[in-house]
Order: sequence, then structure tokens, then C-alpha cells
Amino acid sequence: MFGILFIMLASAATAASDTQILTLNECIELALKQSPLIRSAEMDVEASRESLRGSKGALFPRIDLNAAYMKENQPLPYIPAQSMKIPAKFSDEVYSWNIYLRMPVYEGGRLTKQVDVSELEKNIQASRTTFTAQDVVANVTNAFNKLLQLKELRKANIKAVEAIERQRGNTELLFKTGRAANVELLRVNVQLAGEQQNLIKTGEAMSRTKDLLAFFMGMDVHEISDISGTLSPEETIKEQDASSLVKLRPDVIALSLKVEQSGKRIGIAGARRYPAIALVGNYGNRAGAEMHDREEVWEAGAVVSLNIFDAGIISSEVRREQALQKKAEEELRLAELKAKTEIENALSSFREARQRLEVAEKALSQSEEALRIEELKYKTGAGAITDVLLAQAAMSLSQANYYQALYDRLSAVTEYKRATGTIEVKR
Repeated sequence: MFGILFIMLASAATAASDTQILTLNECIELALKQSPLIRSAEMDVEASRESLRGSKGALFPRIDLNAAYMKENQPLPYIPAQSMKIPAKFSDEVYSWNIYLRMPVYEGGRLTKQVDVSELEKNIQASRTTFTAQDVVANVTNAFNKLLQLKELRKANIKAVEAIERQRGNTELLFKTGRAANVELLRVNVQLAGEQQNLIKTGEAMSRTKDLLAFFMGMDVHEISDISGTLSPEETIKEQDASSLVKLRPDVIALSLKVEQSGKRIGIAGARRYPAIALVGNYGNRAGAEMHDREEVWEAGAVVSLNIFDAGIISSEVRREQALQKKAEEELRLAELKAKTEIENALSSFREARQRLEVAEKALSQSEEALRIEELKYKTGAGAITDVLLAQAAMSLSQANYYQALYDRLSAVTEYKRATGTIEVKR
């Protein structure tokens, strides 16, 4: 019995140790390490890096080793006759091997442009990875702050429920002594039910937000026991010209590189019109049955290839790449317009939230004082329960508005950083 109890306690302790109480910085660090979105983007960078190595490798000589064994239905000359006195060698089995060398000399700039394209692709993927990481950091920050907001709102909901429960107790005493009507007790119960519903809603919203935070971090929600932090409105925005900030966004940088890459692709397609020149060499051996009468063979020279007629295929490919370049230019222009709009919207949201927070702070202070006065009046018999309940409802609404405005202000700062590409990513 004691052994089973010990195992259960040990299991509970292990499960508790697996969960973590995380700060915002810890959440961001874990997200940068574990997020599938970031890992996937990093694999794109790795793939483009290998593609670049392949493109550079095409500039160097290529050496192939070939070996073959052929069984024929009749003897064939595997060594040709060298003179009237030295006849050909025949065999129905032929063994051979050779080393083939090809070294590109000139291909109209196609190979060097392909290296440039691969280099640009690597930079494009790196910029996209940075943008993805910034996006993940922004989402984690917003989800974390939303969870903090809901935690504070839940505390306020609990206090409101406890206050109304105390008020119900006072009203029940007054009702028993004949100093309050039954309808007043009913009103208190209705108000209590409303606050309890708010508490339930806030609790479920916390659960959903915690799930969302875990998703952005690439973790199981059960690995996060709680978060630690405060909603601080100290961070602000320094307004700058949106046009200059747009150029800092990683997605805009990636698209500008894509436009440049498209120009290189046009050059690659057009390079097929020029001759391709390569040095070639071949060295090997041939032998017949039982590996007798082995002969050494070799050759070396240059190969020139020039397209004469291809029914317009090259021209079609050039026009295709030109169309794709125009598409990339329009995508870049669209991204710049989108970025400017997001920056302006973030600034507008920040100004709105800042003003709302100032108003909400005053309203919260006034609602607390109004509730205190109405409760005092009701206790002394100078007020009505309706006024107390209205004051309580007003204070609950003021608290919700205050925490929402506080979150919106922090969210606007985060969105501004996301829109300007200035989110710091430490990896």
C-alpha cells in the first residue's frame, strides 16, 4: 500500500517538474528553438545553401568513371585491326572501363549567372526565415500579453463575485429583519449570476489563449503550467517616416532580391543562344574473354555546341522569364504598399489605445469610488440595492475596459515592430 502511494506521489512530482512557469523572454527563446514554422524555414535556407554549392560545382571539371561488361551473341571486334599484319581481336565477352573528363570553358555566362541566382535564393530564404521568426516572436508576445490581461481580468472577476456574495449575505440579513424586500435579494442573485458567467468566460478564454501560446511556441500546452510577468505600458513608439521603414522589412527585402533574381534568370535563358565550349578527355581500357589482349584507349579535344534552330523555344523561355520578372516587381510593389498600410494602422491603433487607456484609468478610479459610496449608503439605509448593483456593474465594465486598453496598447507596439521589421530576434 505504502509502495503504491510512494509511486503515485513520485509520478505526480515528476509530472509537476515537467511543466514550467515561463517569462516572456523564455517563451520567445523556446519558440525560436522549437517552432515548426521556424524550423521549416531554416530547412529552406539549408536547401538553398546546398543548391548554391551545386551551382558553384558546375564551374569545375567533371570526372566520371565508367565500367562495363557486355556478353554478345557472337564474337565482335573489341580491338580493331591496326594493319594487314595485325588483325582485329574478337570476343563475345567485352570488359571495359574509362575515365571521362569534361571542363566547361564558355557557356555564354549561363553557369556564372546560375551561381548568382543560387546566391540570391539563399539570401531570399534567409530573409524569409527572419520574417517568419519575427512573426513568431510577435505572435508569442501578443498571446503572452493576452494571457496576462485575462489573468488580471479573472482576478477582477473573482473579486466582483466575492463582493456580490458578501452583498447577498448582507441583503439576506436585511431581508430576515424586514428591512429589505425579496425583490432586492433577487436582483443581487441576478447580478451574481452575471458576474459568475463573466468569470467562466474569462477562464475559458485563458485556456484557449494558453493553447494558442503553446502552438506558437511549438510545445504541448501541458508543458506550460503558468506564465510570469506584468502588463507594463512603459514601452512606446517613436514615429518615423513609413517609406524608409518599409525597406527594413525582411519580406520586402526578400521580394526585392527576387526581382534581381528574375533578371539573372532572363540572362540564363538568353545564354542558350550562345555557343557552349568545353574541353573533353577520355582514358580507358578494353579487354576480351578472360581479360586477355587488353587495349589502352584515350582521346582528348574540344567540343563546341551552338543552337541553330529550336522553333522559338529559347525566345519563349526568355519572354516567360521576363513576364515572371514583371510579376515579381508587382509583388514587391504590393508588399511595400501593404507594409506602409500596416505601419500606419499600427500607429493609429497605438494612438487610440493610449488615449483609451488614459480614459479607462480615470473611469476605473471613479467607478471604485462610486461603488464604495453606494455600498456605504446602502449599509446606512440611505441608498437602494439597485444603485449598489449598478455601481458594481459599472466597476466590472471599467476593469474590463482598462485591461483591454492596456493589452491593445502593448499589442499596437508589437504590431508596429512587426510592420517595420524591427523585432529583435536573438538566436
